[in-house]
Amino acid sequence: RKAIQAATAAAASAPPGTAAAAAAGAAAAVAGVTPESHPLANGDIAAGTSMRRQATGLMQQMQQVAANAPGYARMLQDSLMGPTAAHAAASAAVAGLGGPEHVPVQDGRVPVAGHAQETELERKTRELQAKQQQLIQEKRKQEEERLLVALAQPMGFHKGKPLAALVVFRCCLQWRAFQADRTSVFDRIIQVIGSQIERQQDDNACLAYWLTNTVTLLHLLQRNIKPASGGSGSVKRVAAAAGRSIMGGLFGRQPMGGEASIHGGGVGGFRMVEAKYPALLFKQQLDAFVQKIFPMMRDNVKKTITSMLGHCIHTPRGAHGRGAAASSRRHSGAVAPDSGSGATAQSTAWSDILRVFDDLLVKLRDNHVPKPLVQALFKQLFSFVNVQLFNQLLLRRECCSFSNGEYVKTGLAQVESWIMEHGTEWVGESWEELKYIRQAVTFLVIGNKPKKTLDDITRDLCPVLSIQQLYRISTMYWDDKYNTETVSSEVLGRMKQAMVDHSSSASHSFLLDDDSTLPFAANDILAQMDDKDLYVGFPVPDPLKQAGDGATSFAFLEKEIRFGAM
Repeated sequence: RKAIQAATAAAASAPPGTAAAAAAGAAAAVAGVTPESHPLANGDIAAGTSMRRQATGLMQQMQQVAANAPGYARMLQDSLMGPTAAHAAASAAVAGLGGPEHVPVQDGRVPVAGHAQETELERKTRELQAKQQQLIQEKRKQEEERLLVALAQPMGFHKGKPLAALVVFRCCLQWRAFQADRTSVFDRIIQVIGSQIERQQDDNACLAYWLTNTVTLLHLLQRNIKPASGGSGSVKRVAAAAGRSIMGGLFGRQPMGGEASIHGGGVGGFRMVEAKYPALLFKQQLDAFVQKIFPMMRDNVKKTITSMLGHCIHTPRGAHGRGAAASSRRHSGAVAPDSGSGATAQSTAWSDILRVFDDLLVKLRDNHVPKPLVQALFKQLFSFVNVQLFNQLLLRRECCSFSNGEYVKTGLAQVESWIMEHGTEWVGESWEELKYIRQAVTFLVIGNKPKKTLDDITRDLCPVLSIQQLYRISTMYWDDKYNTETVSSEVLGRMKQAMVDHSSSASHSFLLDDDSTLPFAANDILAQMDDKDLYVGFPVPDPLKQAGDGATSFAFLEKEIRFGAM
């Protein structure tokens, strides 16, 4: 009777749909023997022994039903409570009866009649699920291959945003690759991008395209993924995981709630994704690409304009003679023929350089490179121009003449006009990057140098030039046009004494260094980017339609990502 009551109570208290509830039938069958009809009530010992055996057999059947209850109910019960309540109740009942009829239970399962039929059903279910998973994996593999093939082709832009970056982000979001503990998709994407960059590293149009895509994709990851939190999940999470469909989470654990889902309207939303190591490494690799592409573009332009800069710092051969002859003829009243040939040569040199800059700016704008990066690139290019011209001026005495100063000043005016025409929106404060050569030229063309004091020179004329640089220009200066003198000997003496006084702390070099470090931090650039049109739906790019089922597999790209509560 104690066993009957224990089993009946366990079955009645078990939640509906669990394995313990499946034992209710067996408990009810035992409970059908009431105390009034029980043989022990009349003192029949033989009948009592028979009844005890009957109860033991019924308890075993109850255990078998509970152990073989199919479906997610048993999985949920096991994940929450370990051995089922029915198993515990049945064991207690048999132990309460005592005697050799106690049957040990292993893993909550005991073979019973009908077990083969249930195993066959479970086997067929597992086979069906395995086939479904295999089909999904094959389809996902095909989609990955199509993405990689399309990635090697220009996808263009949608509302000024690079489609390649948007497609990669949304595919990884849709496939739940960000939450994967192990996946090769990120490495394969990096390989495709890297091969495109290496193959076309001399083409600034291609580099601008990939600069935009990598920095945009990096921005999307910066805003929308975060490192996965550590620690084991709660019981509720374990229970929810046990009840999920096998159809989801091929790359890893499915996110909770609306996380990492794409919605074209209706309920739900998008939250920051808890990314695992492969996704975080992918983010670092994108950052490395940005730091690699930018200097490649800069160096391509440097190589193009370096030879042209030589014509911008020094008057072409013969111009000095023409200048001197022209001066002599002006004093004698004669007309100087061909007096503008030097200015024409310089105008051509600067026009060629500015044409290179124009071509670069067109490529950057056509590929929608973020304006902060465009400004940083031109800032560094004009800094290079400044270093090259200034160092040549201080290294070559023929460049430190009055007439050569006028020659360079005319070219700088042409550059200033170009910078003002394009505005700070695109070229930033590039004019400030030329301040060394501008102030050096100002010193060369200024009149009455012997009357200038050291304070006049260091505070008003050339505040950014060091004493070493001023001393170098002053001692190398010569006037091939009006025979004017350099600064006074007193000023030169004070410059020399100042160099001696500061020799321990100041550098003896008067040359400028070309700074090739990145003129920006990635986080600063990302902070200036906006999210406009990054999450809207867009048509499936043509490269993705060229194989398979056309645009069907990537139809999710046409849906807008909506934001849900964090």
